[in-house]
Amino acid sequence: LPICEFLTARDFCEIHTPKLLPGASEGGASVFELQYFGRQACLAQSPQFYKEMMCANAGFQRVFEVGPVFRAENSNTHRHLCEFTGMDMEMQIQEHYYEALDVFSDLFIYIFDNLYSRFGHLIAAVKEQFPFEDLRYCRPTLRITFA
Repeated sequence: LPICEFLTARDFCEIHTPKLLPGASEGGASVFELQYFGRQACLAQSPQFYKEMMCANAGFQRVFEVGPVFRAENSNTHRHLCEFTGMDMEMQIQEHYYEALDVFSDLFIYIFDNLYSRFGHLIAAVKEQFPFEDLRYCRPTLRITFA
């Protein structure tokens, strides 16, 4: 995946966090509950806790995960997903939060560039049936300051 290539090249370590947990991983959100070998468990809503522990306590400065996320939202609309593949990242900030903004800017540019270089033939096939304008984006990504 281009996301993994990009983050690994920038010293992020890919991690894989547990998906069966003894309790909710986020407050305020519904969880899928189940019995696991006679004990109450639930499906992970987020790897957030584990990412923070890796950066705060385990000596990793940059971590990411691409993996399943489970949300027990009974919304019954096309805008909500109960199960999806998410990309989560965590990094220590050394000086300023712009460090994180710079990583996101470069990440999106990398993804967008790779969409056309790797999958241009597929984009062209879709475009034949459903015409659309080519994606345009800023290099670097526009940053709006509130100074």
